[in-house]
Amino acid sequence: MRRTSLILALSVALLAACGGKKAPEPGADAAPAPTTAPAMASDAAPAPDAASAPDAAPVAAAVDAATPAPSGETIEVVLWHSYRAGEQEAFDKVVDAFNNSQKEVRIRSQAIPYDPFVDKVTITVPRGQGPDLFIFAHNMVGNWVEKGVLEPLSGKVDGEVLKQYMPQSVKALVYRKNLYGLPMAFKSLVMFYNKKLLPEAPTTMEELVAKVKPLQKPDERYGIVYQAGGLYFHAMWIHAFGGVIFDDNHVPAFDSPGQLAALEYVRGLHMTAKVLPSGISGFMVTSLFNEGNAAVVFNGPWFTAEIENVDYGIATIPTVQGKYPAPMLGIEAVFVTKTSTKKDAALKAALYLAGAESAKTRMTIGKQPVCNAAVLAEGAATDPVMKVFQEQAEHAVLMDASPEMQLLWTSADTAISAGIFVADRKPATELKKAQAKMVGDIGKAEKPQ
Repeated sequence: MRRTSLILALSVALLAACGGKKAPEPGADAAPAPTTAPAMASDAAPAPDAASAPDAAPVAAAVDAATPAPSGETIEVVLWHSYRAGEQEAFDKVVDAFNNSQKEVRIRSQAIPYDPFVDKVTITVPRGQGPDLFIFAHNMVGNWVEKGVLEPLSGKVDGEVLKQYMPQSVKALVYRKNLYGLPMAFKSLVMFYNKKLLPEAPTTMEELVAKVKPLQKPDERYGIVYQAGGLYFHAMWIHAFGGVIFDDNHVPAFDSPGQLAALEYVRGLHMTAKVLPSGISGFMVTSLFNEGNAAVVFNGPWFTAEIENVDYGIATIPTVQGKYPAPMLGIEAVFVTKTSTKKDAALKAALYLAGAESAKTRMTIGKQPVCNAAVLAEGAATDPVMKVFQEQAEHAVLMDASPEMQLLWTSADTAISAGIFVADRKPATELKKAQAKMVGDIGKAEKPQ
């Protein structure tokens, strides 16, 4: 009853509020997706690696299986994605390569704008009107499984195939001991800096603040620019100061000492050090950096495609008080839909899209930090950008993918923004209000109807 009620409540919220609050868009006015490497923690309850989960034993025959086409006709599968710019260029090449490599399955890819993507998938797929497969970040997995959107892949993918990916990227796609996607790329925040203003990357926040202060010009040039008022961007400080999104019992933990320390630290960057401006949108981040009016930006891999005419560097996020900031880590994956009538063909396409050949194209042309461990290692050896993302992934936390997480974003963003930027608000009070709202919202969703 508890789970049924939660699903119903979330469904009502989706239709009433266009899907509720989801992780911010990479490259637009926020971020998920939106990402992993060895030994990373997760705020979510630990999930077993798919390769060792029940029902995930190798079934080699299924790997290359495809729905037989009548009279030798090619089976066409429809794929949705929200790539743009360099990522789309790389992905189009991958799709063309697959379509030209064999005649059994053909991918017809369709670019869907990011903003309505979650709602379109959530509403159309259960009705059998959506795509056969699609690409998106892992944070919606729990929600989509409960709504009948995703086809389980455990037992359909050879264990040897899963070993090519970084372990945490597979773990992110396991929900209730079933695998629901194949990892393609990972995304987390890193530090971008203008080399003209800051020739070398500071390794500590204390050093960074000291160096950017004299570079600032009132209402024109800023020291540190990012969307500080949102949970996705603020999470790195939460984890640095020992806070978590959910506690061990999967209850929101926003009124903890770690949460308060993180909020007070960033408030100090704005109120005291005065190196962090308020009211910054994703568009403004790009504009300020390209105009030479932002010394440092915290952003994800999508930002590289938006930089124009700037000699910039990229580095891991500096330590704060001797601790490593740990941004949210999102795994971008390809999913087969539950209602597809061409599941075998869709899986064959998915295996190629998440394979090594595809990863090389997406990394070199699309600049994606890919989940294929061998390909990423090869890229990191020659590409400093890939090396930084690989290193940052070692200090990152998998984004929680439970249905409950979708109920937290709005309350968290409200508390974080007010706690940092509003002079007459007290961070502790804002966090307590957010905590009460989150617990209440989850309780209402779980309450029997």
